[in-house]
Amino acid sequence: MTAQSPSHRHQDADVIVVGAGVAGLQAAGWLHEAGLDVLVVEASDRVGGRAGTERVSGFVVDRGFHLVSTAEHGDNAKLELGCFAAGVDLQLDGKRIRYGDRAGGAVGAAGLAGVPDGHGGPALRTPLGSPAERRRQSGWLLKVAATRTDAILAAPERSAADLVAELGLSRRVVDGFLRPYLEAFTAEADPRLSVSGRAVELALRQLVRGRWCLPSAGIAAIPQRLAEQLPPGAVRLETEVLVVHANGVVTADEVLRSSAVVVATDPATAVELLPGLHEPQLRSVTTFHHAAVLQPARGEPAVLVDADPHSPVSRTAPVSHAVPARSPDHRTLVSTNVVGHTGTRTSELEAAVRARLAELYPAEDDRWECVAVHHFPHAAPAMTAPHNFRRPVRLIHGLYVCGDHRGTAGIDGALESGRRAARSVMADLGVTFRTKDVDRYTA
Repeated sequence: MTAQSPSHRHQDADVIVVGAGVAGLQAAGWLHEAGLDVLVVEASDRVGGRAGTERVSGFVVDRGFHLVSTAEHGDNAKLELGCFAAGVDLQLDGKRIRYGDRAGGAVGAAGLAGVPDGHGGPALRTPLGSPAERRRQSGWLLKVAATRTDAILAAPERSAADLVAELGLSRRVVDGFLRPYLEAFTAEADPRLSVSGRAVELALRQLVRGRWCLPSAGIAAIPQRLAEQLPPGAVRLETEVLVVHANGVVTADEVLRSSAVVVATDPATAVELLPGLHEPQLRSVTTFHHAAVLQPARGEPAVLVDADPHSPVSRTAPVSHAVPARSPDHRTLVSTNVVGHTGTRTSELEAAVRARLAELYPAEDDRWECVAVHHFPHAAPAMTAPHNFRRPVRLIHGLYVCGDHRGTAGIDGALESGRRAARSVMADLGVTFRTKDVDRYTA
């Protein structure tokens, strides 16, 4: 990291953002909203980074099995969200049970201010453990749902194992719900539960406050909407940055000058561009997309967390039941995540996943077609306790970094880090927003 580079008399932009993933595009949108001239440079031929979507044999498949929560994105009509049933389904001991939905109706963000206190408030479905433990789980989850994110992050850090002991959760609840849920939604598969307790509560907050859903056009709709907020020519694709400075970047073809640079790449690339930056431990995720003729569903489609310790499946869902346009015909598109795979012998893993899906979903025949496979060796930053959810985004004056590796893993964490980086840039450059409508990412 250095503030020195060749001097030039003019600038190509006020701020250069390296990387057109959701974090970089979020930062660029905020900076543009503040009246700054922004240039986003991206090495690949598309925006979005890991949030990509492709069409395979007529199926609309995401590069990965991404889910977002209506708690964070439900007011964004442009995404046309297809939603799953409230809570999640658990596959446990050969049975399927619902966990985390409102016992008497749908779960949503509304009404959570009145957390039940033992005087007749609403309860959540928590079907594991003794009756007393079920009540404790329901009260804890509703309390977490009603707590602001910044309050959760301000709480003392402890591991998930310490949180479990503090709450008095039994092994039945931990092994039947908490551990498989964390693996499914944070890619944390550590049997010692060393993940941050605050990460646990953030993940559960999303579960209880909203429904899991996905954009009808695919997860790429999020970065595409962000990019659409920028002026024409603000995003330059197929432009690899070789060197960054606090006042510009060097590509293979030219030197681009600016007053500030935001590095919004994946962690490994960020470390290459910014020597000395800490690279977090990363979790691997493999996604399979299968098509099969499933029997008609009973009720709303649900996200399924497989709690069988011998199953390769972490989470799975019939995505075209929630978004019919994802499938071109009468077959159902089923997306599945596997956590911790090395990326080798993928055909054997696919066969095991396909066999498990045939057990989980009643189908009219045994013809399960594998439509697409995506392996991400560095899919999600680890959030092992103690975890810093506010890693600095400002390195020196003029040089900044963002991405989900700076805080909370996932798309929402990337969006939040982009906002933080933009605020830091504006503070250093002495600018403010031109409008009040700045807390949205795709208005």
